[in-house]
Amino acid sequence: MDKLLEITLLYDFYGDLLTDKQKSVVELYYLNDNSLHEIADEYGITRQAVMDMLRRAEKLLRQYEEKLGLVGRYTMQKKRLSDMTEKLNELIEKSGLETKEIKELVGSLPEILD
Repeated sequence: MDKLLEITLLYDFYGDLLTDKQKSVVELYYLNDNSLHEIADEYGITRQAVMDMLRRAEKLLRQYEEKLGLVGRYTMQKKRLSDMTEKLNELIEKSGLETKEIKELVGSLPEILD
């Protein structure tokens, strides 16, 4: 998984478990695309201190996932729903039972996890 995607997903699930400063630094770096230098200037600290905070926050987020597994479960369920939607669409097409109501129902499946 791409590191940016990985950290943003982990942050979505576990960000509230970080300290306010860790949350802010993760948001500035990963979500707002600020540089280490920009974040360091904003907090009056060194770039190395920012990098250390990011590494600690990333480590914590990964530890939460290791223990709780919410992102893994979410990802698996999203894939299963996608596969189910695809198979239902195939069955509908083959059976000729394509109706507006069925299409709306199948189309709403991916929204379950969003």
